[in-house]
This record gives sequence, C-alpha cells and structure tokens, in this order.
Amino acid sequence: MTATQSMTRQGLLDAVAQIPREQVAILPTALEEAPRLRAALGPNAPRIFIKRDDLTGLAFGGNKVRHLEFRLADMKAKGCDALVVTNVAQSNHARLHTALAAKHGLTPYIIKIPSDKDDPINGNLLLDHIMGAQIIEAPDAEPDTISGMLEDLIKRLESEGRTVYNVPNDSFSKIAGSCGYLVGTVELLDQLDAVGATADHIYLASGTSSAGLALGGKALDAGYRVHPVSVGQARPQIEEYVCTVANGAAELIGLDTRLQPSDISVHDEYIGERYGVPTAAGLEALKLAGRTEGLILDPVYTAKAMSALIDHVRAGRIDREETVVFVHTGGLPITYAYASEIVASLQGSDGEGA
Repeated sequence: MTATQSMTRQGLLDAVAQIPREQVAILPTALEEAPRLRAALGPNAPRIFIKRDDLTGLAFGGNKVRHLEFRLADMKAKGCDALVVTNVAQSNHARLHTALAAKHGLTPYIIKIPSDKDDPINGNLLLDHIMGAQIIEAPDAEPDTISGMLEDLIKRLESEGRTVYNVPNDSFSKIAGSCGYLVGTVELLDQLDAVGATADHIYLASGTSSAGLALGGKALDAGYRVHPVSVGQARPQIEEYVCTVANGAAELIGLDTRLQPSDISVHDEYIGERYGVPTAAGLEALKLAGRTEGLILDPVYTAKAMSALIDHVRAGRIDREETVVFVHTGGLPITYAYASEIVASLQGSDGEGA
C-alpha cells in the first residue's frame, strides 16, 4: 500500500492489533452534536460535533487513557512494578499514570517540577495524593536538574530490586498515543456514519492524539483535515513532533502511509503568554461551551483549542455547509486550580458576577 492508497477500517484495526493492548478505557466515547454552540456562533457556523474523550474513564478520563492501553501492555511485558513520571502539579499525564499504577498494582513516582500551581493542593495534584503517588519535589525546573533526579531515582529503585517503567524516556510511550488514536479514528468514522455525517475538520489540542487521528485519516482517505492547536510550542516544533510520532506508529505496525507537515494545519497563535497561562479567548470559549452545551473545558488545553475553532468560524474560515468535530481531550481537574482566573473572567464578562 502506498501513501495515496487507502485501506479499510478493519485493515487498520488489524494492523494496530499486532501491538499488545490491555483494556483500560471505556469505549466508545460519545459523539454529541452541539446545536446550541453552533447557533451561538451565528448563521454561518458549521455543524459541530463533540467527541467526548473526556469520558474515557479512569480518574476523570481524558485522551491519554487511550494511550495507556498500549503502555500498560508494554509495562506488563517488561515485568514492571513501578513507574516514574516527571511533570508539574496540574499534569493530566501524571494523574493518569498514577491512576493506572494504582489500578494495576504498580508503585507510582512523580518528580514534581515547580510551578505556580503547587499551592494549594487541588486539582490533579490532589488526585495524585489520593491515589498514592510518591511525590518527589524538584528544587527547580531546570532540565538538567530533572533529568539528574530521574536518573538517580531509577538507579535507587533498581538497586532495591524494582523494575521501573521510565515513562519520560521510553521510546514506545509516545508512539502508544498515536496507536490509541488510530483505533479512535475508526471509532469516530463509524459514529459519523451512524448519524449520516462526514467530518471536514477535526480540532483538538496538539500532541500524539492529533498525530493518530491525522495518520488514521490519511490511511483511510477519510477526507478530513486535522487542526492540532498548540498550547505551548511554535508551529514548526509541533509539526515535527506530530509527524515524528505518527510515522513512528506507522513503522511499528507496518503501515506504508506517512504523515507530512502539509497533511495537518497546526495553529500556534492561540497560546497566549505561554503554556499554562489562560487566554481571554480561551476563557470566553470555556464560558460559551459551558453555557450553551453544559460542556466543561479546562483553561490550559481544551479551552485554547476551542478558542481556535471559534475564531475560525467567526472569521469565515470554515464553511457553514461543512462539519467539524472537536475532540474533548479531558483535563477537567485542572479547572479547579484556575478558579480565581476563571471567576475573574466570568465577573468581567457578566458585569455583576458569575
């Protein structure tokens, strides 16, 4: 098969099935139409669906639960009894790896990188404590400090007879995310078929999930365009990363299709000040989704991704006859850590208060 030839959905599933996988996620997740959001965006707004990957189960869910099905199988194959992650207090990544470890009898360790959301303990960090993560405070956020602490921790654990899954440095870890969303591609297309719809655009926060959806769509000649919305890095970095992990997954499962930067539309103009800092547009998107669809977004990832979709609709970059799927990638516990920013935004927009 060449990059210009499509394969069948079952063929793609069979290719992915070569890779060991353990059931973790509650699938399929719902695909919900958002008519009130569409109406709020005006008469020229396209048809909008929300793919509810915030509802994958496992400690508040999220897109990474699909990834973890492949990582868990890899952990079991390697006989791991501990895992280590490095991230900030409000990391969805750390929360879900901690949940996976708790559910499957591994000891989770988090080397916590300092951030301005360390205190009070709430959101994802509170969940990490509840689920028994062994949290090690890093003195600073310098990469050399974190890598040194990671190396020292793994050496200590291995000297104690532990078998450790080094999440940050495991080559399969990122590819697993793309594998999860190759399966997710077929799931989404089947759901669209069931309601007589065809997607023209898919929006979501950038990462391995967008890589899987883009690769799957290209392999199946699905016809949609994936719009990875960056929440922290510049467009060239995101393009390179998405294509690298997508093509790593393709190579792993023997898929001839390869992803190129021209196959995706990366948007880096919605980052704002920097990663982790809400934007006015993102907070508006958070409010609009909540008040039109009862859909809760987080200010770090999904609200910024939704702000891109809203801006493109208002600017006429998407035709009213087209259909858009917004993939809700989760991250809901983060919302509580940004209560002051969210409330201030609501008060400012509502006049008297939220």
